[in-house]
Amino acid sequence: MDSSKSASDVFERTHIKIPSRTLEWSLDAWKYLPRTPGAGKSSPNGFPVIVMAHGLSANKLMGLEPYAKTFVSLGYAVVVFDYRRWGASAGIPRHVVYVSEQLDDYRTVVKFCRQQPEIDPNKVVIWGTSFSGGHVITLSSERELNLLGVVSQCPFLGLGPPMELSWTTVKILWKGIKDVLRQALGLYPTYIPAAAHPGEVGLLNTPGSKQGLAGLASDQKDFPNEVSASSLFELPFYNPNASGARITCPVLAVVAKYDNLCPMKAAFELKALSPNVELNILPCGHFELYPGRQMYDRSLEAMKTFVQKIVQSS
Repeated sequence: MDSSKSASDVFERTHIKIPSRTLEWSLDAWKYLPRTPGAGKSSPNGFPVIVMAHGLSANKLMGLEPYAKTFVSLGYAVVVFDYRRWGASAGIPRHVVYVSEQLDDYRTVVKFCRQQPEIDPNKVVIWGTSFSGGHVITLSSERELNLLGVVSQCPFLGLGPPMELSWTTVKILWKGIKDVLRQALGLYPTYIPAAAHPGEVGLLNTPGSKQGLAGLASDQKDFPNEVSASSLFELPFYNPNASGARITCPVLAVVAKYDNLCPMKAAFELKALSPNVELNILPCGHFELYPGRQMYDRSLEAMKTFVQKIVQSS
């Protein structure tokens, strides 16, 4: 790519709305298309596409664009979306985590992409990070999705940080129970911070979580830092590794060796379950893989190499 070209010369980004499975709730998305020939334009049927969404409590404004710009500059289409209830997408109550809903939103966007004339319907890659890194692993076992490949960065694979018995834990659980009861009665949710310092009430309160998650947003207004308290009950019952033996396509998992949110141990368990899984382990913590952090370039390079390999071999 000619470094003298502006971004608008290399690609176009369109703001789109994708109908979700909930009537009148649309998914807010960015669609990137290359303007110049690149590695991705290898089929007369259109561009290979990478479908991306963020992790727990995050939205597409929080550091996903650098990944998208990299992939589109290589000649791939990219669609980046927010889940229902999150970011700029529709849905109420806001900031509630339903794993089944988020998985379904990925399926919806994959289907949408296959209907676009600019996109090769047989070359769909899905990308996720942290909690959505678990989503894409789960979806990789669904044969009917016919995915070309999966990229998963610091994925949640069913094993999180240990929950310590403390007064803070009791308060978090009580707020979760109260939220379940309130929502069952049709009342407004009880919210807690999505990220907090150790010892504080929050969904993620391991060391570095609050600074790491907030640091993904260039403007703090883009990160509300709230989640319904009952969302915490989604996590113990979600195990992406449970379907690992049924993975149907190549998978790259970029793993942080010192991850205190998504322990590396679960990634080795996934690798043992499927020969389709490739691990790339980097010596850092969870948030050091993101744009502007010390291991971002190495994580991104692994992703680029993987995507180029599976596209060229398809």
